[in-house]
Amino acid sequence: MAKSKPRYVPAPAVPAEMAQRVETILEVVAGRMSVAQAARTLGMSRNHFQTILHRGLGAMVTAVTPAQGGRPAKPQERVALEQEIAALRRENARLRETAETSERFLQAASGLLQGRMRPARQSRRRKTPSSSDDEGSEGEPGRARTLRAIEQMRALGARASDAARAFDVHASTVRRWRRQALLRDPTPARESRNMPAHAVQQAADIVRRLKGQVGADALRHSVPELSRREAARVKARTLTQMERARKEQLVRVRIAMPGVVRGMDGMHVRCVDGPVHALVSADAAVPFRTSVKVGSHYDAKLVACAMAADIAAHGAPLVYRLDRAKAHDAAEVRALLERHRVLLLHGPPHCARFYGQLERQNREHRAWDEDLEQLEGDELEAMFRTAMHELNTLWRRRELGWQTAAEAWDHRPQLDVDRAALIDEVQHRAAAIRRHLDVRGAPADMAQRLAIEQALKARGYLRQALGGWC
Repeated sequence: MAKSKPRYVPAPAVPAEMAQRVETILEVVAGRMSVAQAARTLGMSRNHFQTILHRGLGAMVTAVTPAQGGRPAKPQERVALEQEIAALRRENARLRETAETSERFLQAASGLLQGRMRPARQSRRRKTPSSSDDEGSEGEPGRARTLRAIEQMRALGARASDAARAFDVHASTVRRWRRQALLRDPTPARESRNMPAHAVQQAADIVRRLKGQVGADALRHSVPELSRREAARVKARTLTQMERARKEQLVRVRIAMPGVVRGMDGMHVRCVDGPVHALVSADAAVPFRTSVKVGSHYDAKLVACAMAADIAAHGAPLVYRLDRAKAHDAAEVRALLERHRVLLLHGPPHCARFYGQLERQNREHRAWDEDLEQLEGDELEAMFRTAMHELNTLWRRRELGWQTAAEAWDHRPQLDVDRAALIDEVQHRAAAIRRHLDVRGAPADMAQRLAIEQALKARGYLRQALGGWC
């Protein structure tokens, strides 16, 4: 370890001719002599002596001030010069690389002009089986030679269109040649279609038993008859079959007509005043947004207000589908629904696909996020209504027979349902389900949810079919 340099500074030697001046200055600093008296003693003017005194005090303050820790910083001029040198070096390297690439392009073009690489021109006349137009002077097909030269130019950094133009062919023609060359090439990938049946079955069984989590390398080591590429192909095919089988077992739920089930979900948005919540209600049979309510707090008061406004504008549905937010199950919300004889349907906990329709609609609403961020809180609801009107009236959808959601909603049939009888039926069904179904570990309202689904299905309002897509 290197020894540190000594920092001790010995006392300075005072010349004889300066001794009186130093002693006089020290007397003034000590307060035993005034500035005017010291100036008269040294035969100086008062201003001259005071200037010398101040200069000495300034040097003493500089000497006793603690130095800043660490190494001394580089001057700003040096830093700027170093940055400029680094930028020039990068630019020089880029120019050198460009020059080398240009030189390689010129060499390739020179070979083309000297006849070593002749462009393969397409003939417009009809070719016969004995035609040898594509044969070069060396017996090598001219198309393959041209394709290899184009690939070499692309490897040097040229764009596909520029490389093809250099050989007087179109880029789409080069792509077709490349596909044909791959089809003619007897690579192991094409020969691997004749894989041993028992090896394929063994690999597929491993993939199924491990739920698709095994990798191609691990599968190759488990089934030595397969290469890694073949194992990857077997895994991909097996995963496709597993996914198709899973979807075939899913139950797809459809609401037969508008006005039966209506959903409501909250959406968190930002505006000039800060974050707010927008509660959007929509029909479950057609993607028709019925109402929206904006508030700063997502609580039972906002939910009840949104439901009351929605029912006043479009009537009460038979069922309201809500998620398990605490505000959705408050006393005032249930009182409002009981007053209008509307059933409350909560989905399974932590099951986002049960509310997938509302989530997809919220994703459509996100297209207006930038517009909403520039508005104040009291302007958001009007903007939301404008967006909902455009989604309802301008978007023609395939599943609606190329109608808009507003047109499908306007042509909905009138509901003629005895709501009291429906509620009594749901209650009786729920009681029977609780007696015959073990609901331990399930949500407390599971029987209610199943009873509502059965009652709607019995009336033809709800249809279930195998084969979903979630």
